[in-house]
Amino acid sequence: MFFIAGTKGVTSVAGTGMFYCPECNTKTEYQHKHVRRAATVFFVPVVNLDLLGEYIECQSCLNTFKMEVLNYDPKEAERQFQAVYTEAVKRVMTMMMLADGKIEHDELTTIRGIFNEIAGHELPIDELENEIEDCNNNPTTMKEYLKTIGPMLNDNGKETIIKAAYYISVSDGELVDDEIKVLKQISRHLDISSAHLNGILAQLKK
Repeated sequence: MFFIAGTKGVTSVAGTGMFYCPECNTKTEYQHKHVRRAATVFFVPVVNLDLLGEYIECQSCLNTFKMEVLNYDPKEAERQFQAVYTEAVKRVMTMMMLADGKIEHDELTTIRGIFNEIAGHELPIDELENEIEDCNNNPTTMKEYLKTIGPMLNDNGKETIIKAAYYISVSDGELVDDEIKVLKQISRHLDISSAHLNGILAQLKK
């Protein structure tokens, strides 16, 4: 009698539970699935061998994710995003203020006012002074900074950076050609198209 033996990948459910699905954008059921290599006889699995892989499958959208998705906390992710973009707003405004090599009291007041409007909370003067000191002690170009911070921002965060730069630019009463050029450079470093930038500026000018 001839035996037909071999191996094949066999998927099984290792566990179930609830998780926050990034695709469904809500909490839903999941299955934790294992894919094992199994020895077969006549194509029927008879012995489980090594683990080939594992994944999380959402039972609502049926998308699959790496195991790390079980640690995803949308509230913590939002807090981290808020921290990144408020720091970026503060740094960009400070860098623009320092571009002419001088610091005026009115500029400090303007930055604090804009920050409060955008971030929704006050920027203490000592925190702004620390930001100025850090910019002076660790000089970098706007391009270098935005290329670093850009990938951590969504479209809303990038638009907020543009708005902050715009408000600083018009704080003296008008938007001149050189300032428009800077806004275009900032948008380019953040991968914002010219059309998108024009839309943001048109909205701000209303």
